[in-house]
Amino acid sequence: MADSAQAQTLVYLVTGGCGFLGEHVVRMLLQQEPRLRELRIFDLHLGPWLEELKTGPVQVTTIQGDVTQAQEVAAAMTGAHVVIHTAGLVDVFGRASPETIHEVNVQGTKNVIEACVQTGTRFLVYTSSMEVVGPNVKGHPFYRGNEDTPYEAVHRHPYPCSKALAEQLVLEANGRKATWPGCTCWWPGSWSSERL
Repeated sequence: MADSAQAQTLVYLVTGGCGFLGEHVVRMLLQQEPRLRELRIFDLHLGPWLEELKTGPVQVTTIQGDVTQAQEVAAAMTGAHVVIHTAGLVDVFGRASPETIHEVNVQGTKNVIEACVQTGTRFLVYTSSMEVVGPNVKGHPFYRGNEDTPYEAVHRHPYPCSKALAEQLVLEANGRKATWPGCTCWWPGSWSSERL
């Protein structure tokens, strides 16, 4: 077995790494990914809690940036092996404009996908929302489904519409060839650790 210094070879980028989900993903990676060499945390608003993470064996790099700015996303992604895209504007109360929601959730996801292609980042993990799958056209909730379960949701509000559009972009980009060596978009059940 290789020693821990040799095993630490992967660079992860977490977009929205200071958000509710992103922070949990960041902490989980630091605790459970033994091959992690560098963890890049990309967010519009960086939290003071990030400083405590910089004292461990993994290089933690904080990057203040905006997913709606393609050049910022591409710069942060250069050299990353895996991107976990948790950045998004959650708005179920109608406080943000539909245009802003679309810009962050749809255009931001387009920027992440394009940056994967441009930089040769092979793995993209996209986090969607339960809002995408339900309720369906009959008003029934979604129970115990997975990424292969068909659903006929009706989206009447900007947030679920934007997340559904972004999810579709990711699914369409799955397997798309990158400049080098290829972009593989991931969702649960589509990937195994042997591919890294």
